Amino acid sequence: MKSKYVLKKRGKNIKKLYILFLISTLFIILPVVVKANPNKYSEKNNMFYIQVLNKSIPLAKATVFDEENLAENSFNIKRELLKLFSIKLEEPLTIIEKEMAFIDTSEVYNEENYKLNPFQLDEKYVLKEEQEKKEIDKKIHNPKLKKKLNKSKPEVFIYHTHSTESYKPEGNFSLDLNKTVCSVGDVLTKELEDNYGISVIHDKTVHDANAYAMSYERSSVTVDKYLKKYGDFKLIIDLHRDGLDNPKPVTTTINGENVAKIMFVLAKKNPHYNKNFKVASTLAEISNKLFPGFGRGYCFYEYGTRYFHQNKSNNSILIEVGANSNKLQEARNSAKYLARIIAEYINGK
Repeated sequence: MKSKYVLKKRGKNIKKLYILFLISTLFIILPVVVKANPNKYSEKNNMFYIQVLNKSIPLAKATVFDEENLAENSFNIKRELLKLFSIKLEEPLTIIEKEMAFIDTSEVYNEENYKLNPFQLDEKYVLKEEQEKKEIDKKIHNPKLKKKLNKSKPEVFIYHTHSTESYKPEGNFSLDLNKTVCSVGDVLTKELEDNYGISVIHDKTVHDANAYAMSYERSSVTVDKYLKKYGDFKLIIDLHRDGLDNPKPVTTTINGENVAKIMFVLAKKNPHYNKNFKVASTLAEISNKLFPGFGRGYCFYEYGTRYFHQNKSNNSILIEVGANSNKLQEARNSAKYLARIIAEYINGK
């Protein structure tokens, strides 16, 4: 009986030593592997490493990165580890290639890469598409809300703390701002000015490249610069996108076109919270009335990061348009609907 106990105890000790060895090996090898397999931005690798630390040492989550940085970054540890071995779950051939060395996935037919000879589209199809677009725009816009544009008095200020947040088919982040939330901001700006006469300042300063954790510190300078110059705005929007692998919760269909849903993000401990929430809730009510299902509701943080700068103005809010799992066009489509909502809020009073 005693020998069985000793053997059992020895087995447990060996198991503990084995686990300790694996963890130690992980902490030694992981930084080297991450450094040897850089993504587009080194800070994103740091976020990946921090997530691994969080799984092993929960205290790291509270001391290294704040709640907003960890919540909004869209890294998935399993996916990133598989990526180190060139395995993509969405591309099963990469798994087969690892098991059957004689298969070269680069030689396998890929529909997206297969190019047909150019041809001329039938004019009637082009006209039909243009007509459908016009019909959709008619359903979105309200000509009664349009006023004369006064560029000298901007009413809306749009900026992006995480300027490189991108959409499909791009990766999670891109320095090509035509593929990021900045592109959504471009559409929103054009819609507000052209269709509603609302003057907009759209700042596309890149705040998050190379130092993601300093994004809000950098965007704070941008916000202060414009507040100093113009005093205040009727609406200040920090435009983001969420980080979700599943597109279903962040996508809906309006007027026959797919659009990315919007969500309002607020910091409850912010001294201006009541005023900020009133702005967000009014916009949400307009959204629900005009375009049911377009809004995802609210996401609340206690402090967020620097209160998401909502302490700088009663009219400051953070809006997330879809997620990294949305297509870029879906997010750009959303800007048309968001513009109508904002126009109702500003011009419909």
